[in-house]
Amino acid sequence: MTVIDPFSVPGRNRPVPSPAAVALAAQCRKAKLLADAAPARFNAMPTPAESSAAGGEVQFVVRPTCLADWARWTNALGIQDTRRMTHTGVATVCRFELDGVRARLVGVGVPALFAQTYGPKGASHA
Repeated sequence: MTVIDPFSVPGRNRPVPSPAAVALAAQCRKAKLLADAAPARFNAMPTPAESSAAGGEVQFVVRPTCLADWARWTNALGIQDTRRMTHTGVATVCRFELDGVRARLVGVGVPALFAQTYGPKGASHA
């Protein structure tokens, strides 16, 4: 059985993709390439990262064992703006841009490391 392309019938034209759709496809391709290259690129880091790409954004998930590991990850990725860090209770999420691609670093257990080092949030630090 042969499958016939409905757009090959005379009088039917395949729609041209919008510029936004083409740009998103290119961004998704760049994100996927960056996520695939991450294990080799960051192999010298103390804890390995799980990397994935979706929607034109790369996500790195790390589980640091100390604050020095977390500082090393943020330094390696060029994250300087701590105002863009969100603490969700069990993880810290940083949004940034890496090689022209939107990225997110998720540090599982980082709020607990901060609480262990500096005390619970809201406690007096005399």
